[in-house]
Amino acid sequence: RLNIPIKMIAPSHGIIWRKEPQKIVDAYLSWAKSKTKPKVVVVYETMWGATGKMARKIVEGITDSQVEVKLFDINGSDRTEVIKEMLDARGYIFGSSTHNNDMLPTIAGFLEFLRGLRPKNRVACVFGSYGWAGGAVNSIEKILKEAGIEIVQPPLAIKYVPDENEVKRCYEYGRDLAKKLY
Repeated sequence: RLNIPIKMIAPSHGIIWRKEPQKIVDAYLSWAKSKTKPKVVVVYETMWGATGKMARKIVEGITDSQVEVKLFDINGSDRTEVIKEMLDARGYIFGSSTHNNDMLPTIAGFLEFLRGLRPKNRVACVFGSYGWAGGAVNSIEKILKEAGIEIVQPPLAIKYVPDENEVKRCYEYGRDLAKKLY
């Protein structure tokens, strides 16, 4: 440390920070060290609503475990806002309906973006719904592993719309991940 007071941060591109530049420096140091807290970010894409139903029940299980959680339907969410929430989250859960034996296109693009960021010290799991044949959960899991994110429980794949018992499984899936954050 040089102990030189910082009055302004003026990057070659982007915002010039004149007010409270130390906050920016502290945030950057935290991100660079991959500091996390017990928090989960759930990001999903649904075709006909089944995967969305699963996501909401998973979030309920996490919430009931007293863990902070943020839920994003990637089709209605700003990518920057999602990434901002992921910066300090220890856990990620990704979900997608299956289309053509793969994940839906919007979440695929988001995961490619995330893979490039290569977040450290993170755990994740995957869920999704399918009709004839699955595939989305395996594709998502593969990208997460390539990004260096630890998969801590098997994927949860449900055929068609989750029934009462499967909804309970979704709730427990969220609770199980919450326990693995500590």
